[in-house]
Amino acid sequence: MKRWYVLIGLLAVVALATAGLAVGPGADPGTGAGLAGGGPGWQGGPGAGYHGGHGRWAADLNLTKEQQDKLAALRKRQWEELKPLRDQMYQKRQEMRGLYTSPATDDATIIAKQKELNALQQQMQGRMVQFRLEQRKIFTPEQLSKLQNMPYGRGRGACGGYGKGRGYDKG
Repeated sequence: MKRWYVLIGLLAVVALATAGLAVGPGADPGTGAGLAGGGPGWQGGPGAGYHGGHGRWAADLNLTKEQQDKLAALRKRQWEELKPLRDQMYQKRQEMRGLYTSPATDDATIIAKQKELNALQQQMQGRMVQFRLEQRKIFTPEQLSKLQNMPYGRGRGACGGYGKGRGYDKG
């Protein structure tokens, strides 16, 4: 009986490890998979969220076909341009994991590696601001006004941050 428990536990660990490793930094934005954005509406996903240009946001903002095409092209370009940076961040996180779990690693090494990761994250944030500025040029002033007052999509904010879901009562 004890062997069955060990076997079931081992299978569970393998299944969880496989699922965890299945999503990597180079996933396609349209699939909703990848470290830099997964799930509905994020970076081309099918759900709500104006990054996707699909679903309710496109209708709520009354985006033209031309606007949707421009947003899609901008997202695709951004995704491709940031791939090397996402890959570097993924690598640094893996290195950090190794450093944290090694008893031989001293504090200064971990702090130095964290500073490297922070610098990459800062680059990513700067690029995202540039992306949003370019994206903003595609919207009309009326659409920007509507966008400010719209609730965020299902659990994810309009720009990928965690925000209040649709139907959230501001009052």
